[in-house]
Amino acid sequence: MNPSSKPQALIGKYLVRETDRTNWGDGEHAPQQNFLSDLSGNAVDHFVNGVAYFKALEDEIEALRRSTANGRYLYLTAWWLGLAHLPPDTEIQPFGELGNAVLQQFPVLKDYARPVRVGAEYPPLTLPSGTLLSRHLEELHKSGVDVRILAWVSPFAARYDVPGLGGIRIVNAQTLLSVAEMRSRFGEQGAGKVMLNLTAHPLGAVHCKLVVAGDQTSTRAFTGGIDPVMDRTSPAWHDLAVRVTGPAAAAVHRFFQQMWAENLKLPVESFTVDRHPIESRLKTATPVPDPPKPPDGNGTGAHVQVLRTVPQMRFSSSGPEWLYDKNSVVRALITAGVGFRKAPISFAPDGLFEFKVALEKAIGQAEKYIFIADQAFSSQEIMGWINARMLAKPDLKVILLHGGDPTDPPSGDMPEAVNHHLVPRLPQLLLGSRSGLQNLEMYGWPGTTVHCKVTIIDDVFCVVGSANAMRRSLYTDTELSVAVLDATGTGLVRRLRRDLWAKYCGMHLPSELLLAGAVDHGYDELLDLDNALSVWSESWPGTLPANVKLLPGIRGFQLPMPVTRPYSQEEHDRKDADSRKTL
Repeated sequence: MNPSSKPQALIGKYLVRETDRTNWGDGEHAPQQNFLSDLSGNAVDHFVNGVAYFKALEDEIEALRRSTANGRYLYLTAWWLGLAHLPPDTEIQPFGELGNAVLQQFPVLKDYARPVRVGAEYPPLTLPSGTLLSRHLEELHKSGVDVRILAWVSPFAARYDVPGLGGIRIVNAQTLLSVAEMRSRFGEQGAGKVMLNLTAHPLGAVHCKLVVAGDQTSTRAFTGGIDPVMDRTSPAWHDLAVRVTGPAAAAVHRFFQQMWAENLKLPVESFTVDRHPIESRLKTATPVPDPPKPPDGNGTGAHVQVLRTVPQMRFSSSGPEWLYDKNSVVRALITAGVGFRKAPISFAPDGLFEFKVALEKAIGQAEKYIFIADQAFSSQEIMGWINARMLAKPDLKVILLHGGDPTDPPSGDMPEAVNHHLVPRLPQLLLGSRSGLQNLEMYGWPGTTVHCKVTIIDDVFCVVGSANAMRRSLYTDTELSVAVLDATGTGLVRRLRRDLWAKYCGMHLPSELLLAGAVDHGYDELLDLDNALSVWSESWPGTLPANVKLLPGIRGFQLPMPVTRPYSQEEHDRKDADSRKTL
């Protein structure tokens, strides 16, 4: 093959192009990056776990603060914003002072006016240097940098005692307190730069976690699974983020700009925490400036596509019955007072399912291996795509690493997806396989939340971001991920895979060691894919140093998985919602 044609062949193989289909379904589109000028020319760095990510973010903030460049900015979104202390006795009032006064006149409604106590305590996020992130952002704002914060809250969980949403209430309560904290730190003139994001589907969330920063000459974007919350630095929390510099970073900037503009159009809503009203946006909020025009990619570096999920808005005006009983007063207040029906997102009236189409294509093109690490494998579609590719490509090896969030309630969703969509018709292998199936190994990491949301394929392609292996990440939650293709042989995807697998073998990454240039024995040997695969299965040939073994806590599953909780389609539709359905 002509060397100049190899990148084009890899692009056509793994990345979604508009020409892949004659007819696209509603919301299904190729990402906007389709040509070498906007695909290539990116630098991509990865950060394994929260400490490494927050160190990189702190370095970014300090560089911006010291810079004298024009047009400096830093924009941040969060599903959970942990910049203020959340006391356990924090109370959320459903209707504010005026609403409560009115309801007190009607005895039948008095119970619904009672505040809900959060009952959990969370400290504010402290960065690796020992400084509060809130303090860093305040100093950055005061130095003249355009700092903006866009944080999601649920209009229901942040107001009402909705069954099953207690965990979201805690998330939203700290987010609301953090918004109030940052508005106070930014002062009257800057408070409008902190806004609540209310554009989510009523049964979903704005789940994307991004930071985009730069000036008039350059743009850098961070994305991954890591929210600015203190417990993300815990050793029991396994996570991943990437930083992209180049044309793709400008696309992330534009996505933030679109979300900000969408919230500027919405009516102001008020939330009440400890009797203090917190408005969704202030009158001083202004539009986000356009990103600086990046240099055109020249075919070098990483090829990156920005993958968005934006929901469709198809549902009844009354909403699903599980919110409350059909004749409940609170149900009427939620659906009539807050408004369950929402208008389509103006920049994506049919939704945007770019993550879905990108992952589906890449899985369908895998040749050597697929590795996915995630907290939840509940997507029946994703499991079905992997099954179809394994049946078409019998030598393909698949590794799934799972570690659930202990705060998530038990569910039959993952066994249903694995047992009935991933496993069927796969050949058995009785010896040398932990799963009992040929070329498929599934591991659990008890005591660790595997929150990194990463898919790696063939050592040349990966997806990293906020989107999980869940249906809601394909269609309902607002998400941001990036697809990275190593079309020019830089080895960046292979190094990401090596660093993740090194952590699973208990190694320290070079950046974590005091001695510069030092590496653990066996670290470099993991670069060789054929040898590295053998760490996951005795039946996969390869040679590694004797010390290179998975941590004892990472244990293989026998498949099919045992079913400890029966699968319920109704429960699945509720917890892993699909915005394409009328709910």
